[in-house]
Amino acid sequence: MAGKFVADPMVLRREGQKLVEQGERFDHNVVTVYETLDEMLSSAYLSPAAQALGQKILSYRDTLDEMTKTINQYGTFCQTASSKVTANEDNIIDTFSGK
Repeated sequence: MAGKFVADPMVLRREGQKLVEQGERFDHNVVTVYETLDEMLSSAYLSPAAQALGQKILSYRDTLDEMTKTINQYGTFCQTASSKVTANEDNIIDTFSGK
């Protein structure tokens, strides 16, 4: 038998907001790392090994941007789901109260 799923709309909204905030912090950290990396790579005194490492790190930028996007989308999904659960509950209450 499947487990019972209970969606508390306030928890969904709160956790969704936390996810969006964490996504924003994650994005800020990614931007900071890549700004520092860009400065490092523009240095004339960087060894070839350090240049190679920097280029490898640069290759992950698109993946990290997608991670940020996914975190934010899931946070927004949770907030939207919260609104829908609340609206459904309100509709049920209205139906049974004759409104």
